[in-house]
Amino acid sequence: MSQHWCYVWLLPLLESPYESVAANLPGALAERDIKHPPPQAIDLRQLLLTALESDSEYWAQRAVIWLESGFPLDRELCETLLHQVSRKRFSQSIRHRLTPLGKRWLRQHGPTN
Repeated sequence: MSQHWCYVWLLPLLESPYESVAANLPGALAERDIKHPPPQAIDLRQLLLTALESDSEYWAQRAVIWLESGFPLDRELCETLLHQVSRKRFSQSIRHRLTPLGKRWLRQHGPTN
């Protein structure tokens, strides 16, 4: 079962630098004026998946910035971003930024078994 829906209200976190959110999540929530306690522990990876699977060019671009800033890719994130690129869901500039990230990760970690 997908948990992506519950991360939509947290997408504004992507407007802050990845490093500052990762270093101080409670501070980042307060800075974004997100006052309600999260229903569960916040998984920043799920936040990126939500952004990449959304129909929003803006949130996809914010996710790209986090990925380029060093957010760790894993197989699911890599496959999701390459799938969205292949569907031409995002602008050409976003696709051209996502493609090398995904391909580099695949070269380093190998194809799916």
